Amino acid sequence: MIKNDQPTCFPDDVLVALSSKNDGTMLDRDMGVHDGTIVSHRTKFCKKIGVDYSDVVYQRIIYSRDRTYRLICEVDDGSTTKWTSEVVTDALFTRSKNVALMLPVADCVATIIYDPVIQALSLLHLGRHSTTTDLLVRVLRKFSDEGSQMKDLIVWMSPNAHVSNYVMEYFDQANDPAWQDFHYKTDEGYHIDMQGFNARICQNQGISPDNIHVSLIDTVTNPDYFSHSAGDASGRFAVVAMMPSKVL
Repeated sequence: MIKNDQPTCFPDDVLVALSSKNDGTMLDRDMGVHDGTIVSHRTKFCKKIGVDYSDVVYQRIIYSRDRTYRLICEVDDGSTTKWTSEVVTDALFTRSKNVALMLPVADCVATIIYDPVIQALSLLHLGRHSTTTDLLVRVLRKFSDEGSQMKDLIVWMSPNAHVSNYVMEYFDQANDPAWQDFHYKTDEGYHIDMQGFNARICQNQGISPDNIHVSLIDTVTNPDYFSHSAGDASGRFAVVAMMPSKVL
């Protein structure tokens, strides 16, 4: 956990923390999603930031042909690891205090959205698959349905693979007008700007650019973070967000 890399855009009534390589990997599918060693890493990191792992909702992403990558799950204490090991979903949403949301990522964009007015919190996995769906719009619609005004929302996007280093052999949205400012092609392939595209969606939905905070850390080039593109095929760091009942 690197102090200078932690987000500073949120008020004191929400806890947000970012692990790094020195905290150990928070997911290794080769070892098993909930292997004892990996769970120990999660538990120790949570303890470091003042969270009990039994109060964590562990968000799991599954890739398969039948997945839509646009699923939102509203959670509370009944969804924490004291009751269930994981919640398979693309986005978590909660209005419950002392319920920590946890997502392991590497090059994808872990995105936190917080409304300090109505006290609502969401954690999204915005990877290549979910970014090309309407997941983010649907989450923002959920906030609106709960009573949020877009002007009150605070958005933070985690370290991720930046456009210069996030390269795909093919990109089905290459001719989509919405993507024209957020990808380019070189001899390497298609460079995809996931954080830029998602930030534009937030602005189009009415969130002020001043309330959209994008990490400057590129996971591909920064050795403190796991990156699939840089060869860390199994390692992941974690993002944790929680609304504590008492300000820590």
